[in-house]
Amino acid sequence: MRPVVVTAVLLLVVLMSMSDSAEWTPDLMCRTKYPVVWCNKAYLGHGWLQFGPDRCMRVIDRKVNFDEAKKSCRKHEKGDLVSIHSLDELHQVECLMYRFSTMRMNYWIGLFRGRKGFVWTDGSNASYSHYARGQPDNYWWQEHCGEMNYKGWGLWNDVSCLAYRPFVCQATI
Repeated sequence: MRPVVVTAVLLLVVLMSMSDSAEWTPDLMCRTKYPVVWCNKAYLGHGWLQFGPDRCMRVIDRKVNFDEAKKSCRKHEKGDLVSIHSLDELHQVECLMYRFSTMRMNYWIGLFRGRKGFVWTDGSNASYSHYARGQPDNYWWQEHCGEMNYKGWGLWNDVSCLAYRPFVCQATI
């Protein structure tokens, strides 16, 4: 009986160390805390999810540069690239991205470098941030746009606006 207990304890230790080293994914959080709630605004079309009380959001999987992403989002009534103002909103956007693809990809969000630091394309306050360690770094003084999921789910980075990324749109309803 004793070797079975020792084996079970060793197996448990190995499994715990494996889970600590594996990259975290938003799966459980997205299923429990942020379930899918479809946006009920027919004029937006299919694929939009509710984002707080007054916005809807959608992933666009076409890879374009930052300016093209912004123009594409603005074709929708009251549309723009997504802006994020709290940890709760960050998790909602993260869950949208995770539902679209469980493979972590970098997406454009509406963050860009203005004269006095980073601002949102929709003109809202950019006081909340969730940058990866060492970011933003404005590498070679050429990184003026914001992306999400850099080196980990939900982490932000500054990158060249000419890079090609899928993106997240929001529409105020």
